[in-house]
Amino acid sequence: MGRKKIEHKVRVPLKWHASQESDEMIFSVCDRYFMQLGHAAKDEANDVDVDSDLNCGAATGVARWVQKTKGRSDITREKIYPMFWEACHRGFLLLQPPPENLLCKKLTNRYALYKHPGEVTVINVSGETAAQHVTSTAADTIIELIERVWREKKEQFPNDPEKQAVHLGMGAGYATMLVARRLAYKIRSGAEVPHIVLHAISSGGFLPHEPHKSPSTYFSFFDPALMNVKFVALFSATVVSSDDYEKQKSNPAIRYSFEQRDDIDIIVTSLAAADHRHGLLEQYLTHLVDQQLISPEVLKKMHNAGWVGDVQFRPYSADGPLPESVCPVRAVTLFELDELVQMANERKNGKYIVLVAGPCGECGESKKHALQPLLANEKLRLWTHLIVDAKTAKELLD
Repeated sequence: MGRKKIEHKVRVPLKWHASQESDEMIFSVCDRYFMQLGHAAKDEANDVDVDSDLNCGAATGVARWVQKTKGRSDITREKIYPMFWEACHRGFLLLQPPPENLLCKKLTNRYALYKHPGEVTVINVSGETAAQHVTSTAADTIIELIERVWREKKEQFPNDPEKQAVHLGMGAGYATMLVARRLAYKIRSGAEVPHIVLHAISSGGFLPHEPHKSPSTYFSFFDPALMNVKFVALFSATVVSSDDYEKQKSNPAIRYSFEQRDDIDIIVTSLAAADHRHGLLEQYLTHLVDQQLISPEVLKKMHNAGWVGDVQFRPYSADGPLPESVCPVRAVTLFELDELVQMANERKNGKYIVLVAGPCGECGESKKHALQPLLANEKLRLWTHLIVDAKTAKELLD
């Protein structure tokens, strides 16, 4: 018998990818890169010579620095930029948009917001990324509010860590999802926050192909293994009969969520414009019409009643919340509009409501017509902190 031929497989090294690098390496490269740019700009202005590693292209200089200090001869200038993309993916590069104070003052004067105990922030951004910058500013504001509430609770309950927990209520929708993602990045990046309890204030599971807009799904940004966090989800029917709503609230599946709602310290929500293709309430009611589960007359009746927008799927007109009789179905949500208004106006027990009021995060269309009543009508001022972009602010002034 002849010997069986043994084949030896050659192990081919894996292709390099920035995701293989450690957090320390990714951060160091970004840190050095910005320092490199700063030196180049300063020395160009002063017309002086500097170290050869600093007096060259930024990527080349950073690559040389990594080779010398990290002993990584494999890192070339071509590998520097992919590390920046990886830094963005890991949430290390968080831009801080600039405020627009003049527009903010004009908006405050136009709508007499100085009579309202809330704070308005106008950020100087526009264009297709404006919505994301509005949500990032909202997340930064929430971090500050979490720290404020935490300090107050530590003074009130110095020996009870459980009562020092800060409870954050999050609504459904694309904008709040972006806030949640930025907030989780900030916490993982080192923001000092206490024990947090996240509450879903509505179910938001309207369409089966958009689960990412439901609070219970984007709670996954907050990993209990990495941060001190607990959850109170709201698992309920998307909408229920208006006549049966009070009975539905006693259902064991959602009763616990309602029982815990008074613990919420900070509420994060957005708004949607009526007739907007990305508004969840409009989408779902249209879906019910298509499925012949409600009459087309329902939408017509709502529009005839002056429906301009909704917050947490509770519709309103310029005059106030729409009457219950207008629509035979309603969303399940922990707070009604008048309850939010009362909470905002009284600053009840040190509680806060952050309203994210930028353009649509999916198409960039303005929500000015839905936002205007929330500024002009005191019965609809359901926020303590309003975050809006410069373009929307200008539209509201016009």
